[in-house]
Amino acid sequence: MINPIFDLEVRRRFRHRRTYVILVAYLGMLGLGLWLAYAVRHGLSGRPGLSSLPVGKVMLATTFFIQVAWLCLFVPGLVAGSIAGERERQTFDLLLTTPLGPGRIVRGKFAAGFGLVALFLLAALPLLSLSFLMGAVAAEEVLVAAAILAALAAALCGVGLLTSALVRSSILATLMAHALVFLGLVVAPSVFGICFLLAGFSDNGPDGMARLRSTLGVLITLASLHPVSAAVLTEIAWVSGLSLWWPEWPVGNLRVGTPGPWLVFCLTYTLVGLGCLWAAARRCRP
Repeated sequence: MINPIFDLEVRRRFRHRRTYVILVAYLGMLGLGLWLAYAVRHGLSGRPGLSSLPVGKVMLATTFFIQVAWLCLFVPGLVAGSIAGERERQTFDLLLTTPLGPGRIVRGKFAAGFGLVALFLLAALPLLSLSFLMGAVAAEEVLVAAAILAALAAALCGVGLLTSALVRSSILATLMAHALVFLGLVVAPSVFGICFLLAGFSDNGPDGMARLRSTLGVLITLASLHPVSAAVLTEIAWVSGLSLWWPEWPVGNLRVGTPGPWLVFCLTYTLVGLGCLWAAARRCRP
């Protein structure tokens, strides 16, 4: 019932001291970030406009942003060496001769990498519970944040596994994975946002209102493809009393209906992870 590649990878990772060192450093970074957020929030409590900002929401947002940054920096390198490392050790051809097949080998390595990342995310739950003690945080907000982080982890694991299947060097696979993450989360959102802004708001014809509504809907949907903007838009919808599944955004006299930002993000990134997994399995066929 258990994939032997998954069992092998899990045993291999947890027999190294590096895994526990990274886990302690990760939790220490989260704890330091929460303490700084709490200290800064109380230091600015006397400023006008900031006294109404709940401490719980500040701590939840800090935890989420730190975890997003950690996933983008750590996960691609964690998975990128799984197949390329086997080729460097000249053991990948031996794996292909087993009855497992390339698909099951790739799925086992993906499950091992994603399982380790999920363990790191679960280890942060005690720190995340501190935001509940401070109040003003609902269970729906925590579940949405967890869903966004899980979908992001799945996509990053898929990208790292695909680059590991494309090249034979672990270092090159890691560099390619980080380059793809940078292009997908930094460069592409900026370029698409500028292009749609220029294309949508430059039209002043008779159908300008309809074009403006469609442009705003596309912009909100595109913004939902980034983890930070998807979380911010979902929080805005939750605070404004809009639906988390199909919010209708009030923009002046317009009502722009779009799918929930967190839902768009989770579906898109889950499909990206599964697509990369399928492409890596195809690439590993003898």
